[in-house]
Amino acid sequence: MFGIDLLTGLICLVVFYARTSNGQCWSNSACIDAGQCSAKGGSSTAGLCPGASNMRCCTCNNCMDATACSASGGTSYAGICPGAANIKCCVKGDGPSEAGSYKPVNTMLTDLADILRAAGLTVVEEADWKTRGHRVMSSVKGILVHHTAGPATGEFPSKNVVKVGRSDLAGPLAQLGLGRSGTWYVIAAGLSYHAGKTIDDSIFGNANAIGIEAEATGTPVDAVGHKYWPEVQWQSYVRGVKALKQAYGIPTARVLGHKEAAMPLGRKPDPNFSMEEFRAALG
Repeated sequence: MFGIDLLTGLICLVVFYARTSNGQCWSNSACIDAGQCSAKGGSSTAGLCPGASNMRCCTCNNCMDATACSASGGTSYAGICPGAANIKCCVKGDGPSEAGSYKPVNTMLTDLADILRAAGLTVVEEADWKTRGHRVMSSVKGILVHHTAGPATGEFPSKNVVKVGRSDLAGPLAQLGLGRSGTWYVIAAGLSYHAGKTIDDSIFGNANAIGIEAEATGTPVDAVGHKYWPEVQWQSYVRGVKALKQAYGIPTARVLGHKEAAMPLGRKPDPNFSMEEFRAALG
């Protein structure tokens, strides 16, 4: 099996090099949104695809037979590997990735406040948060990063909306909120309506992903750096998400902005900062 996997990897490298050395993506179908590429375990390269700046050439560094991937504890993703249909991008680390981490299944996430406090963050627990939610979480496989698109002033003026919902959508709308001061607000332990339809609901859907609503106007729409965010808030966002992904064994590739996960693409603009920079800061 090792020999077959090695040969597959070499074939992939040859195809990638032959196309990218000519200034084009190795496959037209591999020109996908950078966030989708990251979620599939790939690496995106700019300047090789037509269209918007988020459409980039996606390559996988670990193409292998899907059955072999599953046997080794990985998860397979189609579309970013050349060759037969069974050759897919294999992402390891679906299980716990840090010492002491775990994968909660069919339960309320009643440890959220403890995880954030252990990271040295300021945490406010909303009353009855441990029993708030539309139902239990099926699992925790991903994290979706949002902004509220709320008022321009105030610490967390959107908190009540996140907690109780809107006329068209019942709350809670996220498990966690983040104020402009960098303070975290723990709102719900159960499933929250924050995701909508995603690129992969088994990872990023409401039942499987933690949602975080950070207070921000969301304007102007931007994807370069984080210049429209208070530094203390952005740094706290990074620290909090890093603590959550370590606690639940979530790979960095499964931390997406709502704008990256929402389907159809372009349905959501949040958050208005660079998710590539954000993931790089997570380490």
